[in-house]
Amino acid sequence: MYSEEDLIPISSLQHILFCERQYALIHIEQVWEENLFTAEGKVLHERVDVERHESRRLFR
Repeated sequence: MYSEEDLIPISSLQHILFCERQYALIHIEQVWEENLFTAEGKVLHERVDVERHESRRLFR
């Protein structure tokens, strides 16, 4: 079995494929600054984890 230290987060793979510099800043140098887009994404992801049902009427 693998230890936590042996595992690579999927987000790190996405970062290195998108931009090697971004990967290095986030995962090696551990430099991260929130901005409007990352803050909004964080809120949206937190909302997904809240259990509630939502229904919408269909419009044509």
